[in-house]
Amino acid sequence: MTVKICASVTAGTLREAKRMIKKAEKDRADLVEIRMDYAQENYSPDEVRKLSDLPMIATNRALREGGLFEGPEEARISQLFSAANSDFDFIDIELSAEGSEEIVKKIMDAGAETIISYHLFDSSINLHMLNSIFRRELKSNADVCKIVMSAKEFEDNLTCLRFVERTSKKANVVCLCMGELGMTSRLLSPLFGGYLTYAAVERGREAAQGQLTVAEMRRFYDVLGV
Repeated sequence: MTVKICASVTAGTLREAKRMIKKAEKDRADLVEIRMDYAQENYSPDEVRKLSDLPMIATNRALREGGLFEGPEEARISQLFSAANSDFDFIDIELSAEGSEEIVKKIMDAGAETIISYHLFDSSINLHMLNSIFRRELKSNADVCKIVMSAKEFEDNLTCLRFVERTSKKANVVCLCMGELGMTSRLLSPLFGGYLTYAAVERGREAAQGQLTVAEMRRFYDVLGV
């Protein structure tokens, strides 16, 4: 069994990104996610890509999806294309983005793999809803289907894990619960077949509520021997 931990790098500057990536490497992250929407200075994807040999995911999350990007949608997508052309391994694009299927195709043409993502913040969670979203994501032909939701009760973790266990046989799937109640899904999802799980580089720099750190997750998996 292979468990992959992706460290979310929420850096405002290139210097800070370098520090956070080095810490993620030290703590044995398998991938790093560069949250482009956290940038407070202009630095190019090329500069970031040179900071590590680890596989990199470019994410530029809009406000409507829980991110920080406030600019025009065209500029947001353009930055993701730049990352694809700068040898980023994965580009995360939301299912809700206008023309998402065409965007996925263009990203693939640029040589990067794609993560099609969907975020549920306030809706109640059930398998019917998750399966419906999953079917829509499959139509995009993305390499990874990702669904992230807010846990309202502990049982939401069990719904998430059942979904992952079933759908991971059909595609590369990431499904996690946000919030303090969702930590169980973050830890156990890879053990049920999830493609990867996300972690913070350090406390206070989480990209989503309920993220554990890379070091914490790695210790947990070491105890389990995975």
